[in-house]
Amino acid sequence: MLEIAKNYILSTHGPLDMVEHIVKVPGISLNVYSFLLDGVLIDTASPGLHTQFFDFIAQKNVEHIIHTHLHEDHIGNTADMIEKFGIEAHIHPLSVAKTTLEMRLPAYRQTVWGPPPKPFISQPLSNTFTSANDRWAIIPTPGHTQDHVALYNQQHGYLFTGDLFVTPKPKIVLIDENILDTMASLEKVLTYDFDTMICHHAGVIENGRELVQMKLDYLQEIQQRVHKLAREGNDVFEVTQQLFPKHYPIVEQSHTEWSAMHMVRVFMNQR
Repeated sequence: MLEIAKNYILSTHGPLDMVEHIVKVPGISLNVYSFLLDGVLIDTASPGLHTQFFDFIAQKNVEHIIHTHLHEDHIGNTADMIEKFGIEAHIHPLSVAKTTLEMRLPAYRQTVWGPPPKPFISQPLSNTFTSANDRWAIIPTPGHTQDHVALYNQQHGYLFTGDLFVTPKPKIVLIDENILDTMASLEKVLTYDFDTMICHHAGVIENGRELVQMKLDYLQEIQQRVHKLAREGNDVFEVTQQLFPKHYPIVEQSHTEWSAMHMVRVFMNQR
């Protein structure tokens, strides 16, 4: 049986409260953040992090929950939050019906993040959201998932990016990610006036605009290289091997649910 170690780090950034959840399994360390600003809780970690998450919430004033997307490490404790505090949870309209259903997860994701989240009733997000003192723009940012949103807090100029950013130079993506949509979403958030980006896996990034642009530039370069190799007659396996030769254990562990090939395939299908 795998030994799993869990830890968490509580911190603040100005008016922002946050918790970084850390999960370590042999050979890999993963993390996910939850954030609280002006009574708005943004994502609720995974079911396997229940104790750590509620340590963070203790003595906090939570009036609303907003989800960036429907993945188990972002909605994992929402049902218990609703039951305990009687507050509403909000998510992209595409996922409102899905939050009431049992989520099916592959074994490797349950090993890391715990059992599937409990179903809960959610409310659809609109284009804006108002909390006690702040106004928020809700920005549809499909790519990582089709229901993904970013949040722009107008009072503080914070851009909460969920899983849109994560890293400036991704080497693997989930099978459902449409990298072309991701690129369009990166371009979209660059139209907002922000420098501080708040990422749910990288934390607070002060030069956020610069790094979002860096990721967009990187993906555009990969796109051009994929098209060039495809024109030379290489198939999707050959292109993937040439551009992403490094071995990542998660590819096998996830039975290729995570793979660089998913980026390459979308770019090749674009031609």
